[in-house]
Amino acid sequence: PGNIKQELSLSDASIWKGFVAMIKEGMWHIWIGIDHILFLLALVLPSVMIWRKQEEEKVAPKVQKEVQINGFSFPLSSFAKNWSPVEKFRPAFMYVIKIVTFFTIAHTVTLSLAALNIIDLPSRIVESIIAFSIALAAVHNIRPVVKDREWLIALGFGLFHGFGFASVLGDIGLSGEFMTYSLLAFNIGVEIGQLLIICAIFPVLYLLRNFKFYPNFLIYGSVVLIFISLYWFIERAFEVDLPLGAFVYKILGLIGLM
Repeated sequence: PGNIKQELSLSDASIWKGFVAMIKEGMWHIWIGIDHILFLLALVLPSVMIWRKQEEEKVAPKVQKEVQINGFSFPLSSFAKNWSPVEKFRPAFMYVIKIVTFFTIAHTVTLSLAALNIIDLPSRIVESIIAFSIALAAVHNIRPVVKDREWLIALGFGLFHGFGFASVLGDIGLSGEFMTYSLLAFNIGVEIGQLLIICAIFPVLYLLRNFKFYPNFLIYGSVVLIFISLYWFIERAFEVDLPLGAFVYKILGLIGLM
């Protein structure tokens, strides 16, 4: 309300300025897309740990069954006992970058198809699958199905996240001869935004990986992600507003985030 006027120069324009603007748009969209960030978080949480199958326990070092914090004992999840920390930063970090890159490749394909009106999926279906993708990625953290192939999860669900990104371009109203530049710039922006998020989160997780609570944090954090994603899935799939969502938005509004 306090900023209702803008001055725009119609002569001060160029392809490069438009390209940079779309990069910023892509970065901004990934930063405000909580569902996209939570999906990335579900993929990154186990990146500083190694899954150890039950039959490997005979040769692997034993992991304690409980955590001691300030004199209190907290039992480790039976699933948490199968995780052990990685030894080196670089291989684990590069693997995360690989996962994010496959995610970008996937959503670039479907974003382009949607923006060019080649494929058009109902928003209700797309947003529901995006929400559900967080749950499946989190379930994989509890009991890995495609060990060392998490990039397949990113690739598969990245296709649907691309259709979600397409709604942003639709709101902007892109068309005409510069569509290719706009698509390229937007996807570059999304990739940069994702990499910045990973660069902010991964070092912290790497430092925490050796703490005894981290395996439990991985498991129970994934459980929280499952509940959040299923909550969103119900809202989006059945087009209902559950009470908790309205409460959260109200709180975010009070602190100026919405």
